[in-house]
Amino acid sequence: MLNVIVPLDFSQTSFNAAHYAANMYKDKIDVNIILYHFYQDGEDTIMAKNYLDSLKQELSSYLNSIETELESGDNFIDSLAAFAHVKGAFMIVMGLTGKTSMEQRFSGSNTLKFSEKEVCPVLIVPEDAVYKSISNALITSELKSVEDTPTLITLKRVLHLFKPSLHILNINSEHYISVTQDFKKERDKMEELLSEFNPEFYFMRLYDFHESVEVFVKDKNIDLIIIAPKYHNFFERLFKTQHTKKLIYHSNVPVLAVHE
Repeated sequence: MLNVIVPLDFSQTSFNAAHYAANMYKDKIDVNIILYHFYQDGEDTIMAKNYLDSLKQELSSYLNSIETELESGDNFIDSLAAFAHVKGAFMIVMGLTGKTSMEQRFSGSNTLKFSEKEVCPVLIVPEDAVYKSISNALITSELKSVEDTPTLITLKRVLHLFKPSLHILNINSEHYISVTQDFKKERDKMEELLSEFNPEFYFMRLYDFHESVEVFVKDKNIDLIIIAPKYHNFFERLFKTQHTKKLIYHSNVPVLAVHE
């Protein structure tokens, strides 16, 4: 049984993430959804339990397995990480609000902080995203020193579950007419490593990373963007720059952060 954890602070954004996860996994008979709430001293735990039970009842009509968890501790991030480790979580699904700088500071910080934890894949769901399918997935890659890694193994587990068409995008302002032999060599290595998913490769000679990804997502009807928060050669060096946070906060499709 695969455990998928959905943290809830009872905001509309977190409720939407729970509905997104429920629809995403409703046809998967071997998945258990865990509705998780972290509470602090002084919080009305009876009300929190009622919220969780009510949501569980609502979602149980189309989920094979669902449970709730109330937990307290000194730190939300550490408590969730420990709980996910104990449960051997397959994925954590978290909502994200952050169109404005104020929202990014107060509503998005926990989601981003946890997505950088090396616990399990974290699916970051935009506040108004509605699940339809995962038919097209996008990986952005530097195509440098491509090699087989534990991160790749984790990625394959997700791809096997949803079986999307896989698109691999390299954005480089130095591309001109055709790619270099070095890029072709790394592309061939990546194609071999992901051969079971029949990846398609794209090279864009644009200067604005965020704009390039946004255009590609629209053109190819991308349902999921896959990133690796800490640097791995297989992926773009995403979290190191502010434009990537902009991509995550302004993306209209969920972003999956994959870890080893």
